Amino acid sequence: MVPVSKPDQEIIVTMTNSTLRQHDAPRTFADVIDLLSQDGALSASRRRDEISALRSLARMFDKDPVDVPANTAWLRQRLKQFHPKQVGVSAKRFSNIKSSVLSAMRRTGAGTKRTEWLDALTPEWKVLFDPIPVREDRYKLSRFFRWCSRSGIRPIEVDNETVTAFEAMLVSETLVKEPNKIVRQAVLVWNKCQGVIQGWPGITLERVSKRQPWTFPLSTFPQRFQDDAEHWCSRLGMSDLFDDEAPARACRPATIDHRRFQIRMMASALVRTGYDQAKITSLACLVDVERFKAGLRYMMDRGDGRPTEAIHGLAMGLKAIARHHVKVDESHLDQLRKICARLDQQVDGHRETTRTRLAQFDDPLNLYRLLLLPEQLAEKAKTPGPKPRSAALLLQTAAAIEILLYCPMRIGNLASLRMDRHLRWESRGRSPILHIVILGDEVKNGNPLHFELTGASADIVRDYIDRGRPQLSDQPGDALFPKLNGDPKGPGDLSQQIKRVIFKETGLTVNPHLFRSLAGKIHNLVAAGDFATISHVLGDRIETVMRSYVPFEQQASLRHYQGSVNEMRRRSAGALPKATDSERATP
Repeated sequence: MVPVSKPDQEIIVTMTNSTLRQHDAPRTFADVIDLLSQDGALSASRRRDEISALRSLARMFDKDPVDVPANTAWLRQRLKQFHPKQVGVSAKRFSNIKSSVLSAMRRTGAGTKRTEWLDALTPEWKVLFDPIPVREDRYKLSRFFRWCSRSGIRPIEVDNETVTAFEAMLVSETLVKEPNKIVRQAVLVWNKCQGVIQGWPGITLERVSKRQPWTFPLSTFPQRFQDDAEHWCSRLGMSDLFDDEAPARACRPATIDHRRFQIRMMASALVRTGYDQAKITSLACLVDVERFKAGLRYMMDRGDGRPTEAIHGLAMGLKAIARHHVKVDESHLDQLRKICARLDQQVDGHRETTRTRLAQFDDPLNLYRLLLLPEQLAEKAKTPGPKPRSAALLLQTAAAIEILLYCPMRIGNLASLRMDRHLRWESRGRSPILHIVILGDEVKNGNPLHFELTGASADIVRDYIDRGRPQLSDQPGDALFPKLNGDPKGPGDLSQQIKRVIFKETGLTVNPHLFRSLAGKIHNLVAAGDFATISHVLGDRIETVMRSYVPFEQQASLRHYQGSVNEMRRRSAGALPKATDSERATP
């Protein structure tokens, strides 16, 4: 018998104790499958289930196992854009697949470690955990408490570094979709319990964001530069018809804030390229041709080296400063114009993200899912399952989506709708009609909006106002979509709510602004080339609509043309004389 060395013995033991820890970490699902196949101590049924789960998840990603990284960070990002409904898998089946995949990856050492979430709390942690009065708060702290307990960290030793380490563990060892959200909730509840629960450590926690801004506050620049920037921003808000310095139309406060941030971005970009911050004393420094190029190039290099709509917009904003504020000569201005024109040529009319999200609706079933969602949410809110507030939120989301489908407005206008100011009800026979009227000074481009909702759409909004809205605010107010204090919800909060519910119910990634692009796609499926209608609905110039929605027109026109080819083929059937046997035999 050939003697077995100690290292070889360790490898043999490793391959039979179902941990498989001594080999190199597998890089792909295929590697994990190979290692599971060699695990002699793993039961046949467990091996079959885990290998099947790995192959199933790879198939859902439309990839071969050899092309799927065995890495939890990659999987988490991929799963954020994935929904089981898109592949016809139930939520329970999908949960089982994820559990088996994570088990297989832990077993083979694939970029994660074994984490025992259900370890018993140590007495020090248990005495803090048990008195927490709100069940949801207990849930939000459970992961953090058990991890600290298992890691040997005492309550009095918890600090911000502990929070950072906990988040790092969630990222590297679990497949939770939003580790930052789990950490943020744990920190908020921890701080909330101070002074409420006896013996709670007097330590206030803070989650340190990993995302550090690359721009510098305007306050860090010379005072002369700050004054010059504010002078320009103040000018943008002027509305005096007889003031030569005023713009043709006063800009909205949100637009002025955006222009101010663009100035900050360009100034910061110059500093990042090595330009002395102390020498940036006026806006003229930003529109010097060479510095203009350097700043834009830096911002492009932060991405993939290509211009974006945001960069093109920034360049156009600075060109306006050069023309109207700095008053550069015509030769100088012409150079800036050419740079902006070249940027414009390279920037697609639709952002790549928008194009990708619209591509979801090339599948008619996805479009039907979205169109039917408001009614489904309203029906779901009537079932016994949801709590009163949860049911109210379902009704609120149903109303918001229904408005966006039929009245595709910007999220800022949607979130700001008020019952007394913007909504007017009218009855024609038995059918209520809801008028939504938004004045021009409240709209981004200054064009007033007037929409009507009738039939089932008006009923959904009415039902939300009568049954759902009273559950969502404990203070008087007329906001259509209120917060607890009665004020209108922030556009960002309402946007995330809509996006989250749509993804949960349909597996589609849709933010509120996409409804404006989707309006063009839907209408072109029915009436190709009717840009005028979309122009009136969106309140945009027809030139803007034609430029932005030309891909839909091309698709619809192609289908229309191909239908013509099919029609001519149909007409040609039987029109030609049939070939004789001798003609068919002729080579």
